[in-house]
Amino acid sequence: MTEEEREDAVRRARRAATAAGQEIVHLELPSWLRVLGLGAWLIVGVVVLVGIVLLLLARVTPLLIPLVLAAVLAAVLVPVVDRLQLWHVPRWLGAALVLLLGLSLVVVVAVLVILVLLDESADIWQDVATGLESASDQVDPETSRGAALGGVLRGAMRALLVGWLGSAISSVAAVLVGIVLGTFMLLFLLKDWEPLTTWAAGHVALPPRLAEQVMQGTVHAFRGYALGLTELGVANAVVVGLGALVLDVPHAGAIALVSFIGSYVPYFGAFVAGGFAVVVALGAHGLPVALTMLAIVLLANNTIQNLLEPFAFGRSLRLHPLVVLITTTAGTLLFGLMGAILAAPLTSGLLNALRLLRDAGLFDNPAPPGEAPVP
Repeated sequence: MTEEEREDAVRRARRAATAAGQEIVHLELPSWLRVLGLGAWLIVGVVVLVGIVLLLLARVTPLLIPLVLAAVLAAVLVPVVDRLQLWHVPRWLGAALVLLLGLSLVVVVAVLVILVLLDESADIWQDVATGLESASDQVDPETSRGAALGGVLRGAMRALLVGWLGSAISSVAAVLVGIVLGTFMLLFLLKDWEPLTTWAAGHVALPPRLAEQVMQGTVHAFRGYALGLTELGVANAVVVGLGALVLDVPHAGAIALVSFIGSYVPYFGAFVAGGFAVVVALGAHGLPVALTMLAIVLLANNTIQNLLEPFAFGRSLRLHPLVVLITTTAGTLLFGLMGAILAAPLTSGLLNALRLLRDAGLFDNPAPPGEAPVP
């Protein structure tokens, strides 16, 4: 083969390859497949972005949790500081007074709960031990297996208690650091709430007026949620406290106070407060009275609360009780205690923000170039 023939063969091969490539390029995929592929890549991108955000949030959790809780408490307590300022109390002094009052209430409740539990601890442990021995005897009263089973159960309870105390002690330092950070953050937020919220609204990628409306709606949701929890807490405290008085359970006032404070942690706070009431009743009068106290707690935290929730939350959150339950449970599973407290008001604030953005037309599709929008 001559040189010219070889060059001609190469040119023919190149032309054939180019024609084949053009056929591949012009291959038309079905529209549904293109849409599906684009959607799949968008979903992958969103998942990766959410994962990165969650990873970053996990790294700054010791700072983020005090900041979020301080912002929520400030949104609820700022009206009190504003009222003190109207009474000619300096802003910084009003913020300090409100902060000291809140801290004093928390300390008083914690000390009261500890004192009541210490006062009833001997009787409680005695009743628990008696119940374990009775259960052991019923398992096998004729042999020593019952006593052995009781010993195993008591040992397991001690091991669980020691493990819980060990984990609690190991996290005391982190909790103390978070409390100190949150206290200072709350003080500054109470003192400079208006300038800080104005600055935050100005640094959101929204028109200033719209950003201010979104922030005001979120703050209103948290304040309304706190008011609704207060109303439910008063109802629970009255029912549980009166039940403790009728059953002659000691420390009825402390039980009512713990029930009131526990209402600020939806569902799970009521569980802890109810457990406290039942434990005190168990230590004072034994199992029958404890079961009666449990029935009263369930009545207060289920029937009565379900009757009052639509009125307590309907005006402020505009959320169905089922939505409150689902969001609270999901928040608890994802973010623990903080998720339980913040899930419902954050959901309400998010829905309000979406409504404002939709009303402002930010979700509307822009008109194609050269085409005038439809009036």
